[in-house]
Amino acid sequence: MRAVLFDAGATLVHPDPPVEAIYSRELAADGALFTEEGLSRALTRAWEDVHATPASDRYGGVRGEAEFWKKFLARVRSVLDGGILSAAAFDRIASHFRSPAAWAIYDDVVPTLGELSRRGLKMAVVSNWDSHLPTLLAALELDRFFPVIAVSSIEEVGKPDPEIFHRACRRLEVDPVESLHVGDSVSEDFEGARSAGLAALLLDRRDAFPGIADRIVSLGEIPKRLDEASSTPFAILPSS
Repeated sequence: MRAVLFDAGATLVHPDPPVEAIYSRELAADGALFTEEGLSRALTRAWEDVHATPASDRYGGVRGEAEFWKKFLARVRSVLDGGILSAAAFDRIASHFRSPAAWAIYDDVVPTLGELSRRGLKMAVVSNWDSHLPTLLAALELDRFFPVIAVSSIEEVGKPDPEIFHRACRRLEVDPVESLHVGDSVSEDFEGARSAGLAALLLDRRDAFPGIADRIVSLGEIPKRLDEASSTPFAILPSS
């Protein structure tokens, strides 16, 4: 292996406080009436709507992201209690998640990236995210590890399409077969990378997929898995 590619959300960074806490606070301030279970259902329904569209069409593209998030939050409010989200509530929520202070880096990230860098491995981020991601990673000082950051809304293609993986590999000047991708989504990260000709590890922080052999519960396991791969290679699916 010459390169390791990483997903971003739930792999490198996570919202802190959690998304549900911020939505609960701001929607309550906006006059919404709901239970914790009701908010969870509304968020799940809204994200299901998002993920029903191809990754290349999510977030509205670089020029349409504000409108996308307005529609998303309006959908959450509609499912929640049939109400209408106010402009002020949208502005508060959008401002919160644009702030680097709203995001935390997992404890296993920097030590692992440091070790992979010391080993001379090239690294990239491949993420289905809006165009703010490079700015966020820079503010969190993670961009120093990643000469390549491939974001679906900027690339206009996203995981699991092989193209976004291949673009990242070309920019790193490595072949897919020389690359390992790590992320938390079975379909977009694990299966998507393997179908693109890369090796893959599923990051299973909650230990929810014990049936998948090529999985880890912490990024700290990556160096050991790379060492082991010399004798027992990762499985790779044929390219589609």
